[in-house]
Amino acid sequence: MMVGIKGAPDQLSLRVISALVMIPAGLGVVWAGGAVLLLAGLVCGAVMWSEFFTVTTKQKFNAVSVILAGLMGVGIFALTWQDQLAGLIFAGCLAVAAVCLLVTKTPKLAWLLGGMLAISVAVSSLILLRGTSADRLILTFIVMTGVWVTDIAAYFAGRGFGGPQLSPRGSPNKTWSGAAGAMICTALVGAFVAGLVGGPILNWVLFMAAVSIVGQAGDLTQSLWKRRFGVKDSGSIIPGHGGVLDRLDSFSSVLIILGLILYFSPRFPVLYLGMGA
Repeated sequence: MMVGIKGAPDQLSLRVISALVMIPAGLGVVWAGGAVLLLAGLVCGAVMWSEFFTVTTKQKFNAVSVILAGLMGVGIFALTWQDQLAGLIFAGCLAVAAVCLLVTKTPKLAWLLGGMLAISVAVSSLILLRGTSADRLILTFIVMTGVWVTDIAAYFAGRGFGGPQLSPRGSPNKTWSGAAGAMICTALVGAFVAGLVGGPILNWVLFMAAVSIVGQAGDLTQSLWKRRFGVKDSGSIIPGHGGVLDRLDSFSSVLIILGLILYFSPRFPVLYLGMGA
């Protein structure tokens, strides 16, 4: 184990140890699907909301935030129904949340509503992506792998090649070489996946490259948000990673985009990636 000056595990070691715990847990929850995945999604969503509320408002998790968390849970349930009324119910939850924030004079109303929207859509998109079929399970695992490969490749490519910063203001430790290396490595994973599950190799390469780009954009967006509100991490619940938002920022952004694609084009995996129903 790599250690720091005083013998305590350094950040990279802590990240690796935490990942060795979280990755099997995440894979197990996704494999189980159904009620297990929904419950895990609601718990993660609640923690993410707690972190977002605390960082954005500089207030402790209070009665207002609990009410909004409940509304968010109702919205997630509505979106996972995929019913014609789902959008209306979700919009109603956001409207009630806005009124609640106005009445209680809670600061950063637009930020909070945006956070509720993003977290709710991310959680419901994971459930939509997973679905109930074996092919959807495989696709979810592939997307998760793409996000992890992007994270690892960006770290090592950035350290190995260095070069210009990707966003000096938002995240000075990220470099263009890291971003490019991550995209290339994840695209190569797409080529490998095409050989395993079938489907057009070019489509898989482009799909996984897009997963990498969207994931990195989500990571950078969260970095800008944290700098906007003067914090280094969204929380401290995960050793070496910070908060749940810090760990799931890339995955959440990919889920949001992919969820929207699946909502408007449910047969996307079949038509574009050549996977079964």
